[in-house]
Amino acid sequence: MRDAGRRSPGSVAPLLFQVSATIGLLLLAPTLTQALPTPPDQGAPTGRQRGGASRGDCIDYQDLTALVPVVDGIVWSQTSSPTPDFFFYVPKALSADMPLELVVQDREDNYVFRQQFSVDAPPGILSIPVTSENAGLSPGEAYLWTFSIYCNAARPSASVSVFGTIQRVDDAVVITPEAPLTPDRQLDLAQQYAETGLWHEAMALTLSLHPTNSDNAEYLETLGALLESAGLADIAPTVPVSEVPE
Repeated sequence: MRDAGRRSPGSVAPLLFQVSATIGLLLLAPTLTQALPTPPDQGAPTGRQRGGASRGDCIDYQDLTALVPVVDGIVWSQTSSPTPDFFFYVPKALSADMPLELVVQDREDNYVFRQQFSVDAPPGILSIPVTSENAGLSPGEAYLWTFSIYCNAARPSASVSVFGTIQRVDDAVVITPEAPLTPDRQLDLAQQYAETGLWHEAMALTLSLHPTNSDNAEYLETLGALLESAGLADIAPTVPVSEVPE
């Protein structure tokens, strides 16, 4: 992985961030004013939301994009899960001979999650589940994640990366849904998660409807609003969605 795609999270201080609906991500309803939670300000890496300029083997993937907000110049998001899903936009098809890597590290550079894998997937949104034999993310702690595409397996230096900070909030923020969850209720729940600042839960609930509701107007509106709220309005909600198997 390129040095530019990896920055030490050692300076990321633990921060217990209490979230409320009044200061959360007011993302979906167009009549609401967007109010983003404040990210850690104690030396956290700023991150990279988009892959940026690349040459040679990776030129077709330079628009690799992390589907997370940029808050006060920091690529930063929140979750209530010890093992959240991560989401990325991949501008060109991926093939099984192209290594991918997702790394999550704590503030002391310890690996919480590190997986190299490959997948056949069309251009579009890629959903990557985090599975960990350890305890996963701890409440109140911030972590640095990095996602890389190695465009040429024979040349590891030929890669493009995005990276940012994720923080797990207190378990008290978890919303208990009413059962059963119809698609409409699921989108409502995604909006509630968004309004409390839980980006990963909002995206996971929304994208889980893609296999059966990819042309549903409410699904497309919800996903489009989420993307727009993160400054990603250039990514169409109609793009294919692929999931990396656990």
